[in-house]
Amino acid sequence: MNFFSRVWGRVSGKTARLHFETAVRLRTKVAALSQVNKIQKQTISSLRQQLGGLSNGTGLPNYVDFIPENENSLKLFSGSWSSKFPNLDGPGNAGLFEDPRIQWLIEECGDITNWQVLELGPLEGGHTYMLENAGAKVTSIEGNTQAFVRSLIAKNFTGLNAHYLLGDFTKSFGPPKDWDLIVASGVLYHMLEPGRLLEKMSESSDRLFLWTHYFEPDLTLWSPNWQQRLESKWHQSEEYIVEIAGVKARHVPYSYNEALGWSGFCGGPASQATWLYRDDIQLIMRNLGFKQFKYAFDDPAHPNGPAFCLFATK
Repeated sequence: MNFFSRVWGRVSGKTARLHFETAVRLRTKVAALSQVNKIQKQTISSLRQQLGGLSNGTGLPNYVDFIPENENSLKLFSGSWSSKFPNLDGPGNAGLFEDPRIQWLIEECGDITNWQVLELGPLEGGHTYMLENAGAKVTSIEGNTQAFVRSLIAKNFTGLNAHYLLGDFTKSFGPPKDWDLIVASGVLYHMLEPGRLLEKMSESSDRLFLWTHYFEPDLTLWSPNWQQRLESKWHQSEEYIVEIAGVKARHVPYSYNEALGWSGFCGGPASQATWLYRDDIQLIMRNLGFKQFKYAFDDPAHPNGPAFCLFATK
């Protein structure tokens, strides 16, 4: 073997070893990346299973693969619905589409055909449905984003013409309008400043319907379930006074506690709210110019706290 052959052999051997070592490193790196990718895929798959197949961060699937049907939209927000829809056994349990409180209101008003009605906090459109079927033209404002979407689903499902606005109605009722009636069912007791909302509503209509909880100082009238543990939610020891329309209104702080963890939570935007006394609500409204008052469904032993309906006119 001549000199050049020996040199070339050494170079070739060294090059071959380098190629081999490089190939081994590359195979090791590829194998490691493949394992990481496998773990990532398993993790993503596991997360998707935990989230019920949800992957876009909104709590809703990006796509569905079932046959198009009207009821399919009710499958969204599963476990979060409150209302039982007309002619269906679900998706919730509350009969808000056939609510005797709203039926009572409609009967008290008489013919409401073409009335411009402002509804605050429609939740899932049950009361909207009843008011529109009685002839009213309804505009509803909802500040809870999930309830707003559920209301749109209800509108689509039931064929309503009502207009829904997403926003904080304590800041604005939308474009100025002379409302024939304002409906605030299940709203007042979720406010931090309920008296201010009463003032705002009185400036916008001569007719006001409330269904609301109130604080009853005679604890013996409350549901037995609450009488011994009232302070766990209603902090009467922290009661304070705020003057509203010349009335020194008593305000009792209320804590939502565990309710905040429910996916269908439909309370106020804060972790607490404020309840007024029943008598103070009426005094405020009287000082705001309402002259005629009709009451119904007054139930101090309501399972969620004392409640009543009030229809007031100027």
